[in-house]
Amino acid sequence: MRNRRFTPYVLRLAVLPLWAAGQAMAHHLPPGMEDVDEFADEPFTAALTHPLTGADHWLAALAVGLVVWSWGRKTGFQSIALFVLTLAAGIGAGRAGVQLPLMETGLAVSVILTGCVIAGAKWFSSKSVLALAALTGAWHGIAHGLEMPAAAPAGLYALGLTLASGAIALTAGLLATKLPTSRPALPRWAGGGLAAAGAWLLLSSFAA
Repeated sequence: MRNRRFTPYVLRLAVLPLWAAGQAMAHHLPPGMEDVDEFADEPFTAALTHPLTGADHWLAALAVGLVVWSWGRKTGFQSIALFVLTLAAGIGAGRAGVQLPLMETGLAVSVILTGCVIAGAKWFSSKSVLALAALTGAWHGIAHGLEMPAAAPAGLYALGLTLASGAIALTAGLLATKLPTSRPALPRWAGGGLAAAGAWLLLSSFAA
């Protein structure tokens, strides 16, 4: 009964990333990128909702949370914790001017790889899963730190982004504890959907 009850929702979860990938991406990176003015009035509130406005960020947070589904609670919740911690550290690093090459490409690749993790790719070990979660958080944090408006209060900005991102990942992780684990095809579908969404984001970054 449990599997039957959750199967329709899981299948929808697998298709949802494909729709989301066609939506606007969240990051606007300087220099030469689109200007950001959404944090001018209410930086904390804007930062709190910012991860929900673009597919690349909330897909990554969702994917990290769903690691619980295919890798178990220990590795899954450790991944969520590392993602949140490195996201916060990355925001600080980005604010300080640290930059990474091919930022948009890296953001998309993080979604692809985490989708593969959820799908149960055998070439990953638990340590590499944790490392990927940490790298995903750091990469997204640096991207947000770079796009942070100079006039925005850094602490409120970082707090809002970290809370929202952590809430997405933790909610997905808690929901994953209720999803069926006896049918490995289900996480494969969901992970495959996320990986496909990441691939779409990757193609979009090249076309931009």
